[in-house]
Amino acid sequence: MAIVRKSDNTIELTINGGNGLPLTISGLLDLEILTYQLPKSVVQRWKLSDSEITVTNDSGGVVEVYFGRSNTKMLNYKIEDCKLEVIASFTDTNFEDNIRREVDTDIELAIIEDSPTAYEA
Repeated sequence: MAIVRKSDNTIELTINGGNGLPLTISGLLDLEILTYQLPKSVVQRWKLSDSEITVTNDSGGVVEVYFGRSNTKMLNYKIEDCKLEVIASFTDTNFEDNIRREVDTDIELAIIEDSPTAYEA
């Protein structure tokens, strides 16, 4: 999927566990998804607990997020990589504060494409 600057995008993801099988989203304590181009430079962040992630198939682990044009315009087209990070939180008494947090990062989302209309007002 190519993300075009200054456009609206819906990103669909399947959230898998460590065993490669889809996670049941309703079984998670929380889910967070973010886009970035460089470390420490988050472009947009979504949280399930803030109702910013739409669950389209709970048992299949399929979710959607809306990547709005106000955020895609911040993408630097000179940096080709746009990455995703997915953070799943689980209730687990064996971890600090009874929360186990698993992070998958450096997921290539797209090559940023610039369109002729990206420079129009």
